[in-house]
Amino acid sequence: MELAEELGSSDPLIEQLVLALDGVVRLREPSARTYVDHLLGTLAAQLARAHSAGRPVDRDSASSGLTSRQLMSARELMETRLSEPLPVAELASATGLSASQFSRQFRASTGKSPHQFLLQLRLDHARRLLRTTTLPIADLAAHCGFSHQEHLTRVMRAKLGTTPAAFRRAC
Repeated sequence: MELAEELGSSDPLIEQLVLALDGVVRLREPSARTYVDHLLGTLAAQLARAHSAGRPVDRDSASSGLTSRQLMSARELMETRLSEPLPVAELASATGLSASQFSRQFRASTGKSPHQFLLQLRLDHARRLLRTTTLPIADLAAHCGFSHQEHLTRVMRAKLGTTPAAFRRAC
């Protein structure tokens, strides 16, 4: 990062941080190391935020979503482990992001949270199986990653306005 040359400008926050650092350094207290670390971190953040020479960081572009490769990796992992519990941390790890970054960028890319997206994939798979197999609904629900038949029924009713049995009869 490069700092802008700003002759004659003042920043009251930086002034206070430097004064606080000066006071702690003059006392030479070994126990103040954590305090100094926090002051330095705050000073660096303020310099980066208010005095960088580069263009300002656009929050919208920083959270514009996953790359196509990251989205493909996340989706493949979801489809591979459709019937298993899949923590967001594992999806994030597959994309090289933290869990919070992944969740934000996933929503920006798909319009859904990772959980909502996974639930939709499970529901789509359940609908395919309801149309093409005679598996008992309880087994089908477990195969698709729903905790039990009632879970599948609640999701189908909420999303499609029907139940698995009614959906199967209609096909």
